[in-house]
Amino acid sequence: PPMSSDQPPTELRRSSVWEWLVILAVSLLIVWAIFSSTPLQSANDRSRWCTVWSLVERGTYQIDEIDAVPQWSTIDKVRHRESDTDPWHFYSSKPPMLSTLVAGLYWLQKATFGFDLVRQTETTTRWLLLFVNGLPMMFALIVFQRSLLMLTESVRTRVFLLACLGVGSMLTPYLTTLNNHTPAAVSLIFCLATMVAVSRRDSFEGSMAGFPAFCIGLTAALTCCFELPAALFGIFSFLFVVRHTVLRTGPADWKGLLTYLVGAAIPLGFFFVTNWICTGGLKPFYAYYGTEKYVYVHEGIPSYWSNPQGLDANTESTATYFFHCVLGHHGLLSMTPIYLLTLIGWCMGLRQNRNTFPVVGSVITVVVLAFYLSRTQNYNYGGNSAALRWMLWIIPFWIYGMLPAVEKLLHRSWGIATAMVLLGASGYSSMYSLHDPWKPGWVYQKMEQAGWIDYRTRIPDFQPPRYSVISTVPAEADVSVMWTEDFTGRRLVLTTEAARTQDGETLLPVRMSLDQQSSSDSSSTQQTLETRLLIRREVFLKGADVAEWLRLEADDGSLAVASETLIRFFRGLPAARTYASASPRYLSYTRTNGEKSAVRCDRGAARVLFVERTAGRCWQRCDVMYCDELPFGVARWGISITREDSGKVLHQERWTCRTLP
Repeated sequence: PPMSSDQPPTELRRSSVWEWLVILAVSLLIVWAIFSSTPLQSANDRSRWCTVWSLVERGTYQIDEIDAVPQWSTIDKVRHRESDTDPWHFYSSKPPMLSTLVAGLYWLQKATFGFDLVRQTETTTRWLLLFVNGLPMMFALIVFQRSLLMLTESVRTRVFLLACLGVGSMLTPYLTTLNNHTPAAVSLIFCLATMVAVSRRDSFEGSMAGFPAFCIGLTAALTCCFELPAALFGIFSFLFVVRHTVLRTGPADWKGLLTYLVGAAIPLGFFFVTNWICTGGLKPFYAYYGTEKYVYVHEGIPSYWSNPQGLDANTESTATYFFHCVLGHHGLLSMTPIYLLTLIGWCMGLRQNRNTFPVVGSVITVVVLAFYLSRTQNYNYGGNSAALRWMLWIIPFWIYGMLPAVEKLLHRSWGIATAMVLLGASGYSSMYSLHDPWKPGWVYQKMEQAGWIDYRTRIPDFQPPRYSVISTVPAEADVSVMWTEDFTGRRLVLTTEAARTQDGETLLPVRMSLDQQSSSDSSSTQQTLETRLLIRREVFLKGADVAEWLRLEADDGSLAVASETLIRFFRGLPAARTYASASPRYLSYTRTNGEKSAVRCDRGAARVLFVERTAGRCWQRCDVMYCDELPFGVARWGISITREDSGKVLHQERWTCRTLP
């Protein structure tokens, strides 16, 4: 930040009521955002919450148990074992330090108030986020404001920069979720503010000589532990302290360097100790990206990272990736144009020989961006997120860097208008993603709607088209498959008979046994429909509608049209619709020998609007998991009927194959 010797002493400056109003407004916004946001927003924060739960409830970093719960499951995990004789376990791919700190708070919260992370997820996570993200950010705003008093007399400038940090940056949305980026940015604010105070005195002199050095060491190391690419800033902080201690004379100067090292050793030691306990080594798990820890097959199911989808499968060129990082859908300047003032401020600050902050801020920005541009195997913009989240920790440098430009700009009426437009545009991006930073921002969505970008993984349409919940019919005789309805226990059994030829076409006879009533209904007698179906093989293979290939045998041996009830049952819908294809999924099951396995399924879905006799206009949707490994080609299908006007669910059923391989 710019500093000059002709500025009035800091103690003569007073905070204005406008600065405190901004701090208060931003603080209220933070509290409201945290307590109104949905918990477990993404695989990223679920990964950390799983570790928090496992540490407190099971005393381990292994997350197998909690990850098996559907709403807690995460793709941000690794499979690890310490030796070839040990069993495999899942761990969060995130460095364990932050999760360990939060686990300590959760243990205290549970012991004091009895909050449970699983049973009271919203209440528990929101209070923890208030202490982990909210309160530190509020204190950081106050510390930032105090440092601005040392840098500028302009109340307008201080108010504007506070607003930029509080609502004009993408830090605020991430305060609603458990992540490493906001703690890193908060640590950096405390560190830079302390450096500003030291720079004003140009030394560590005085009775409190060791305290600023300790703070710089502690917060700089915290920043590095939360964001490993911040190691470059750690080097700068060390050189900063050396400049103000070793290069000067006197015992107090040496005391300052020693206390810096003590402060830095605390978080660094905690980082490496927790990582060693968790991983058995010094390298964090995410340093193994692309190895067998990420790419594996567990109980028949390949990991997500064996075949990433969407943005995670992006193969853009480096030039295109760079464009979208700066000016495109995740662009630092397109999402938050307020940083245009940072570029101008850096240029102005470089003219002052005694000021190294613009140099450091610009170098760190370029190096970190270049680092991620070099990771060509993972061009995913930080995944489905609202910003380049791995650049968020540098935001304090950018806010400090724009100070000289803002001072010049706010002295002119057109400059005030320009600054407010830039702040308004940046604030819109921040507020748009306030409650869910784990989805693309508004620029991304507008570009996608315009057809300029499309990162969706393309799933080919079914060929031939599919109109039925079954996709194949065995030609062999005596092939039997059973499905059960998961909610009522009803059974469906299909058994093939020997194929025959009639009138020049191949007919595939199938015996069908279908329970018509729930076996759990003790007040009525179980009824079973026994019928013999005839499937016109050639018509079926062309991908025709069920009504065209499903037949019954009449008493005289001729083919009769199947009833509408049977046709509707095998369609899964009240009218003919082709099933749209979707990304594959795996259906887990347990073999007869107790071994867990899974089958790969191609998903299909279709829906029809129809008029129900009592409920009126309703949607019937059918979701199918087709599986080529099964005789009739279907592992599971589910039907739901909902009212068109209210979306109320009127009926659900789900049929699951019980004769898996």
